[in-house]
Amino acid sequence: MPGRTTTIEDLFSQLRQYFQKNNITRQEVNDKPPLRSELYSTEQMEQHARHLASIHELSNDPAPEQLLKRLAENEEVLLRVSHLLQDAVKDKSRITPAGEWLLDNFYLIEEQIRTGKRYLPKGYSKGLPRLANGSSAGLPRVYEIATEIISHSDGRVDIQSLSSFIASYQKVKDLTIGELWAIPIMLRLALLENLSRVAARIAIDRIDSAQANHWARLIIDTVEKDRKELVLVIADMARSKPPMVSAFVAEFTRKLQWKGADVSLPLTWIEQHLSDSGATINSMVLAENQKQAADQVSMSNSIGSLRFLAKMDWREFVETMSLVEQTLRQDIDGIYSRMDFHTRDYYRHAVEKIAKKSILAEREVAQAVVALATESARQNPGNKRKAHIGYYLVDAGLRQIEKIAQVRLSGLQSIKKTTNHYKNALYIISSLLITFGVAAGLISKAYYDGVNTYLWILVSMVSLLVASQFALSIVNWISTLLVQPNPLPRMDFSTGFPNESRTLVVVPTLLSYPRQVENLLGDLEVRYLANKDPNLLFGLLTDFKDANEEHQKGDGILVEVASAGIENLNRKYGKGNNDTFFLFHRPRVWNAVDKIWMGYERKRGKLTDLNHLIKEGIKTPFSVIVGDEHIYSTIKYVITLDTDTQLPRDSAWKLAGIMSHPLNQAVYDEKRNVVVDGYGIIQPRIAISLHGATRTPYTRMHENDSGIDPYTRVVSDIYQDIFHEGSFIGKGIYDVDAFEKVLDNRFPDNRILSHDLLEGSYTRCAFASDVQFYEEYPSRYDIDISRRHRWIRGDWQIANWFLPWVPGKNGKLQGNPVSALSRWKIFDNLRRSLLPVALVTLLIAGWTVLPSSWFWTLSVVAIIFLPSFIISGWSIIRKPDEITFTHHINNATRAASKGVLQSLFTLICLPYEAYISLDAILRTGWRINFSHKNLLQWNPSNFVQGKPHESVFKSFAVMWVAPLVALATGAVLYYYAYFITLALAMPFLLLWLLSPALVWWQGKPLPASKRKLSFDQKIYLRELARKTWSFFENMVVEGDNWLPPDNFQQFPIPVIAHRTSPTNMGLSLLANLTAHDFGYATTKQLIERTQQTFGSMAKLERYNGHFYNWYDTQTMATLPPRYISTVDSGNLAGHLLTLRQGLIALQNEPVIGRQLVDGVEDTLRLIHNHVPTTYEPAFRKFVNEFEEAKKNAEFLTLHSLDEFVKTHSTRFRSLTEGWAMDVKSDLYLWTQSL
Repeated sequence: MPGRTTTIEDLFSQLRQYFQKNNITRQEVNDKPPLRSELYSTEQMEQHARHLASIHELSNDPAPEQLLKRLAENEEVLLRVSHLLQDAVKDKSRITPAGEWLLDNFYLIEEQIRTGKRYLPKGYSKGLPRLANGSSAGLPRVYEIATEIISHSDGRVDIQSLSSFIASYQKVKDLTIGELWAIPIMLRLALLENLSRVAARIAIDRIDSAQANHWARLIIDTVEKDRKELVLVIADMARSKPPMVSAFVAEFTRKLQWKGADVSLPLTWIEQHLSDSGATINSMVLAENQKQAADQVSMSNSIGSLRFLAKMDWREFVETMSLVEQTLRQDIDGIYSRMDFHTRDYYRHAVEKIAKKSILAEREVAQAVVALATESARQNPGNKRKAHIGYYLVDAGLRQIEKIAQVRLSGLQSIKKTTNHYKNALYIISSLLITFGVAAGLISKAYYDGVNTYLWILVSMVSLLVASQFALSIVNWISTLLVQPNPLPRMDFSTGFPNESRTLVVVPTLLSYPRQVENLLGDLEVRYLANKDPNLLFGLLTDFKDANEEHQKGDGILVEVASAGIENLNRKYGKGNNDTFFLFHRPRVWNAVDKIWMGYERKRGKLTDLNHLIKEGIKTPFSVIVGDEHIYSTIKYVITLDTDTQLPRDSAWKLAGIMSHPLNQAVYDEKRNVVVDGYGIIQPRIAISLHGATRTPYTRMHENDSGIDPYTRVVSDIYQDIFHEGSFIGKGIYDVDAFEKVLDNRFPDNRILSHDLLEGSYTRCAFASDVQFYEEYPSRYDIDISRRHRWIRGDWQIANWFLPWVPGKNGKLQGNPVSALSRWKIFDNLRRSLLPVALVTLLIAGWTVLPSSWFWTLSVVAIIFLPSFIISGWSIIRKPDEITFTHHINNATRAASKGVLQSLFTLICLPYEAYISLDAILRTGWRINFSHKNLLQWNPSNFVQGKPHESVFKSFAVMWVAPLVALATGAVLYYYAYFITLALAMPFLLLWLLSPALVWWQGKPLPASKRKLSFDQKIYLRELARKTWSFFENMVVEGDNWLPPDNFQQFPIPVIAHRTSPTNMGLSLLANLTAHDFGYATTKQLIERTQQTFGSMAKLERYNGHFYNWYDTQTMATLPPRYISTVDSGNLAGHLLTLRQGLIALQNEPVIGRQLVDGVEDTLRLIHNHVPTTYEPAFRKFVNEFEEAKKNAEFLTLHSLDEFVKTHSTRFRSLTEGWAMDVKSDLYLWTQSL
């Protein structure tokens, strides 16, 4: 017996140590009970909230971060308890109902812990007001509020009780905006704390129950074997000092009761032992039952509340509870309440930011802002900007409110504010310093090497060019890291465009051939379907292609197709007499300079004529107009798109909302007739479409360039973030009034090709980084480079706008009205066009006429590659907290390799790009100064894109310059015996020599990715499919009205969730169809099961045809909460469309096909996996013979298939008749399925 005692003590010592590793002891469990205080009614909760507010005192003293540590401790406890309970389930031990809840929902708890870590970054809680006294001293006030809510509701949180509690608290003391946003995460942390405490109790009780189980089994075994030993066992138990707690006593009693008089002695000993403390076995059993029930309620309530937190839209809660929100909604112009949520949140955070640095509370700051706007509206009724509260929160009036609030900055904050104030100057100075620093190194090297004066001047000019590119690349990148981008304020048009903001989406394009016109109409319809609104109109703004004659054969057909298509769309989607779709077509006009018939001034002319039509009703420039002409004068904004530009859902109203906001409305300088504040154009972000990014290796190399403008290859939002202006690239929204006022009769004819930049310079353009359009990227380099050739020509044609004087409408010079920033943009475009020439010049000069060829080679390589290496290295080092290290490394290295490949491709194509740039520059110079022709020469990229891919020989013929430069340079080096330099230059020369072939390969279409599965993979997937079908086969039955259950729980006890959703129903219907395709169900079974499910679905209650989200499968009643899920409805609709096509295809398929034999074979394989060793050889022989017979059989008729099935069915029955099988075993189930 002593040995047995040692074993018992060791056993329970190990169990206790299991939890004491994490310092979980019985004493601490008792000291940290669940957050379970007296349950309060709604009125009591409101009274308690007011009481809390009255006693809460805040501290300004710093305090250590505590919440993250507590979250980690709670996670450790929950994980340990879950492992303990899982071991108990595996041992088929009884666990409490609360333990079952914990196990069943542990996936949710883990998800909420991850969410807690993600939304509780280090230092976050330090920014929240902290309590100065009480048990929660040093903790955030809002965390104390969360624990009080949970304590007095036993973990049950709902929006009504939460809102009333917070509202009552704020009747006494205001909560900050940060605290309101922190409520969800604090509730989550408090609930996890509560779960951890309940789980710790479960663990201790589990240890106590296990100990009771052990002693009870030992006593029962002793009584059965030798009753005389019972006294010794009881003595052993007494010496082990078992815990006389409710869990031990209840389990011990449960095991021994009804076992007869022989086991009464240990129960008597327990009773006597308990009497010392005034307790009895019955009272302890009752206490344990009550505790388990209470723990189950706390556990279920807390888990239910975690689900509520995950589903709740907290934006509405914060706005409803925020006293700052209520104050700002009192603005005099009523604009604030009509802004979208993100803009309102932006304003609230501005209030929060000011209050943190001032003597005023947040609500007082908001009141001061409203007062300033109100006073401004009274004094200056016409100035809408200053009458808007945003002017004082996020615009030029910020200094006024900071002065009123007596904002006080720390030393670091002062430095940041000063830096932000002078960021324009810092940007320019840093760019110049790096430029001159790098250039000085190159120039001084040439000087000290003793080159002649002319060559030194050439090197100096080239060095400044290449150094400027390096400098701007680095400064732009650093700026994106340091400068916080601010969103453009926006009105909320999500529920509809107001009449005064009616917008026309227009696609300026050319009519080429009927199929292309049909594609234009189809794309227009897609844009409409993604952005439907009564006040959002859609139109095609078209010209014919250039021609030598005014009219060409086929012109009439193109217009007829376009007109009929627009009319059909209006009939299809029109409402009443209001047309939604329009066609504006212009005839060709004679261009006397270029001697050709063409659309006047191309795209610029189209938009100008459209504006005249909208503003003045001038129709003469158009030969055909389709659509209600009475609506033109009501159009406020125009969204202009290219032919291949996609208009994603909600993007139209977001752009119009930005344009309509008071802070964004154009303010004019009447003297210069330009926009000087606000904006006339909003340029959205342009991304490469998914289809366009995967067509060729070339497009794949340029896909997903986040923050990179595909037109200029520079950081696209740097101008907006630093100078508060963007660059217009031809796709965006403009204010018709501003456009017409500033640009009408402003530019000379036959001169402006790159009109987008000038239009943005005159009307002031903003960049909306949170609105995104998608478009195709050139699939081949030759298309891309021809596009760049056109841009370079256009940039040099407007080079005058960098100078003080520019040509006007009549060609006469006049003062240049554009800003210094706009002139810099023009100059920067010219600078970049010369960069390839400068790089090639520096390389070849370094190899041929400059000493230290290695220095110049490395310098050029560094200038091309170093920015990519620096940016890639930084992106690898900076890992976002929310993604794993492996995932981050994979993403970062993929992006880095893409950046390096782009730099390498630039180096490969350098001679050809230099040639293209020189050709464009010289061609433009000739045309402007001498010929004056072809200044509007332009080929639409979508027409070039459609041409078939050329051969590699054609690529060499087009890019002949690059191989010629390579051969000529190599010949010079060889002729002058510069063999070391030749070896250094050889990799470059070879790349240039082969560049046409590499470019040709880059433009080849990517083959469709088809991965072939191995035989073993096919078998694995078919077996998995058969197992999956068994779920639907056995669960979607008559008892559940042929409706699929949501899930089946196998552990700890088998439970079917008798509820279903639209998604479940759709997947079940598709499972029937898939089972038929795999051969697991016959056509008859497919039809019957589908009819039965449809019959039940027809009886379900619906709302306006929509299924509710949850139904009881047995009663077919809707389950609370009753709601419609657009996600589930969409899933069901997609499933039904797929099912329809599958059922239609049945009419062309045989009634019974060979796939049924394949399905039988899958089931045989599953049976084979479970066959006992005794029967395995015989069954394996049967399976092999079946497979061989299947290969040799011809299933051309029903008779032959019937004979095959009968033969093998008979053999299968005779083979399995003698098997001894448990009716609950997998072997039995699979055997019966055949």
